Amino acid sequence: MNDANEVQARRKVLDEAFHELWGCFDMAEKVLLGDSLPERDTPKTYPDFSHLVEELAPEPTPPSGSRIDGCSLEQLGALVSSCMACDLCSTRKHTVFGEGVVLPKVMVIGEGPGADEDATGRPFVGRAGQYLDKWLASIELSRNRDVYIANIVKCRPPQNRDPSPDEMTACIAYVKRQILLVKPQTILCIGRIASQAMLGTTDGIGKLRGKFYNYDGIPLLVTYHPAGVLRNPEYRRPVWDDLQRLAKFLNIPIPSRG
Repeated sequence: MNDANEVQARRKVLDEAFHELWGCFDMAEKVLLGDSLPERDTPKTYPDFSHLVEELAPEPTPPSGSRIDGCSLEQLGALVSSCMACDLCSTRKHTVFGEGVVLPKVMVIGEGPGADEDATGRPFVGRAGQYLDKWLASIELSRNRDVYIANIVKCRPPQNRDPSPDEMTACIAYVKRQILLVKPQTILCIGRIASQAMLGTTDGIGKLRGKFYNYDGIPLLVTYHPAGVLRNPEYRRPVWDDLQRLAKFLNIPIPSRG
């Protein structure tokens, strides 16, 4: 059970225990005082125990901006693992913080975890992730050697739907802090959601891809998402063009394809 669900389960059990305890004391008082006992189906009324539940099992609050700004990569991962800043915390199995090397040649930023990522806690390990690994290998890059991979949101949206604006707003500070701590030479945004979130635009992916942007002094390139290319093979050529553009910027010699 993840941290968020465990806290909620403890709070529910504690609240139920208070109600049960109150019911026992209330019944004992009636018996000792000789009061008439209520009918079996008579609705019971209880005091509000929420203040006691909150005091004994406080619900975690989202980390403040100052806590995010001042933490290390390890501390940031710990904040993400216990984050309850949006409703995605209630449906996740694992948070998916990110992985790779510090000071990478490329930091890949995607949209959010899917089912495989939610199950493992690792980014891009499903079919789209395996395809992404082939992309990186085609320009002599590897997540184990010179790449860091992360997502805009750290929890899986149910049914792999697009993350909502509120969910992205709750998570974007984590991604920005990751960029500062990882210090990539370049950023590769894959897909519409990640690209729009990082660039603060509503332009479509077709308009955004194919050129570098400046993100706080870091060159940022946009291309299609691997899952989208698996569904639409016609995007393979544009992606290869983008990967060649990235390789050229990084001075990686790559032969052209026909």
